[in-house]
Order: sequence, then structure tokens, then C-alpha cells
Amino acid sequence: MRGREWATHNLPLLLVGLICIALVVVIRSFRLPETERQVVVGCVLVGAKDDGGWNESHNTALLDACRVYDCGILMRERVAESESAVSAAVRSLVDQGANVIFLPSFGYGEYMDRIAREYPQVAFFGISGEGAAKNSTVYFARLYQARYLAGIVAGAGSKTGVLGYIASMPNPETIRGINAYAMGMRAVNPKARLMVRFTGSWDDEAAERESVALMAAESADVITYHEDQPYSVREAEKRGLMSIGYDAVYEKYSDRFLTAVIYDWKALYRKVLGDYLSGRANFFSGYWLGIEEEAVALYPLSPRVSEKTAFLVALEKKRLMNGCNVFSGVIYDNQGTLRCDEDERISDQELFNGMDWFIEGVEIYE
Repeated sequence: MRGREWATHNLPLLLVGLICIALVVVIRSFRLPETERQVVVGCVLVGAKDDGGWNESHNTALLDACRVYDCGILMRERVAESESAVSAAVRSLVDQGANVIFLPSFGYGEYMDRIAREYPQVAFFGISGEGAAKNSTVYFARLYQARYLAGIVAGAGSKTGVLGYIASMPNPETIRGINAYAMGMRAVNPKARLMVRFTGSWDDEAAERESVALMAAESADVITYHEDQPYSVREAEKRGLMSIGYDAVYEKYSDRFLTAVIYDWKALYRKVLGDYLSGRANFFSGYWLGIEEEAVALYPLSPRVSEKTAFLVALEKKRLMNGCNVFSGVIYDNQGTLRCDEDERISDQELFNGMDWFIEGVEIYE
């Protein structure tokens, strides 16, 4: 009788105790799907991961982000910019457990959305394309801001008023860089000419060195480039020309190497991967980080750069960091058409995917 009375009296406490035990068991055994296994990052590179240029920059920065967030990483190197090649690389990465895939080559963007729709449980990030699939978006850095500053350095440093620019192919990425560089050049030398030659490839040493020789024959005395490797700088050094680097600086040059436009891919990959892991990835408008987020910068200026030029660069950098737009105000293209008027600015949408014209002062070398 006493036992029954004790049980009746203490039943609420017994029930609470059982519930607590059950909760402990559930909590100890339950994990969110995202943490059941280590997140594996996949990356597709157009070249070698240790190429001393574009691909190495991405490889190094992505390794850093994966170390910070304790993610696994898989790489596919030397993958051609064709749909079949990219699809095969992505398939192999997904089969090996990749949850998120980065596609850091311009030519991959054309296929990203179609491929992403085949793998709805995998997140895709590309440096070009539309990011129209629910699980895909774009990420990039506003290198054109640094290109503008480098154009000031080049325009002020040139003795002939002729500058050379070697690029892979005319797409919005290369064109906005060319135009920003030309705007900086003409800000300090309104009569300067920028000669541009396209090689048709991201990595063609012979064509790039030949391009420098052709530019030199046209009196160009400052050379820059938009390619995966610094072949153009090496050739400029060989010929005693001034040069401006791109992407990253892995080699030591003479003082004729005036500066370089560089990415901080570590900052960008940490931001994008961190957002993905925390469930805050921006699949609506993507990522386009600039000088204010320290995603792009100028390499330290050569002693050859005058104090006056360095001061002007610092002023313009401050302006950009305060939100001023490189592509604003009156801008004419090299055919005489008004592309931007007073109190206007060119939209990010056009800059990222639509810029297919060159500003005045740009001459395409045929």
C-alpha cells in the first residue's frame, strides 16, 4: 500500500526523470546532417595547382580556407574549358563526396548552371556565369579597382605615352580590367595610348613573349598582362621595359617592375566558404568583394615611382574605399559613343557580364 502511495505521489518526478534521460540519449545521438561527416570542398582548375600563377593562387587560398574551417579538399587540375571536361571533373568530385564545388576559370561559367542542376544537393560557386540555378552563384574580386590605380602608375611612368597590354581573350572580365587601366592611364596622361593584343589563350608563352616584342616595336615602354603566367613581365625585364604584374607576385624583378594588381583570394574564400558552412551563402546576388574588403590591392610600388604619383594613387585609393566608382561620370568608348554620362555610373550587372566595348585611348592590335 505504501509502495503504491509512494509511486502515485512521486509519479510526476519519475516521468520528468525519464524524459530527461530520453532527451540526453537523443541529444547525444543526434547530429545535424551537415556535421555527420566532414564537408568536402571540390575545385576544378584549368591549369596546374603549382603553376606559379592564377591556379596556384586559387589552390593556396582554398587550402587556407579549408584549414581554417576544417574541411576536406579535392582538386582536379588541367581541366579544359569545355562542357564535357568540366562535367566529368565535377562528376568525379561529387562521387568522392564533394559537397561544395568551386569553378575558378572564366570559361567554366558557361556550363555552371546546367551542371549544378544535375546535383541539387551540391553548392556551386563560379567566377563567371549567371548563377541562375538555385544551388549556384558567382564570386569574384573587383580587380578593376586595382587596375585603375595601376593605370595611374603606368601612365605617369611612361616616357613614350604608349603602353602595352597582353590579354587572353575579350570577355567582360578582361575588358573591364583593360578599360579601368586605360582610365587610370588617361587620368594622368590624356593623350596616352593603350595597345591591347589578345593571344586567344590563358597560357601561351610564345604568343605572350611575341606580343611584348610587337608592343616594344610600337614604342610601348610599360607592359602589363591578363594571363595565367607572368611571361610578359619576364620578356619586359629581358628587353629593359617597365612592367606591371597581375594576380600575385611569386618572383623577384628589377625596379622596372613598377607594381602589380593582386588578389587576396584568401579573404574571398574564407568569406564564401564560411557563409556556406553557416548556412548564409548568398545564392541570390553572389559575391563581388573589392578594395574596401581588402580583396584586391596594389603590390608595393617600385622606387622608380615618383612621390607625386604615389601620393595621387593613395588619394584615389582612399576615394575608392569611400565608395566611389571607377566607371562613373562621362565615359566615351573608342568609337566615340557616349557610354556613361554626368552623374551616372555603369551598373555592376553590365560590368560583370555585359561589358563588350573599349574606352577611348584603347587600340586593339591586329
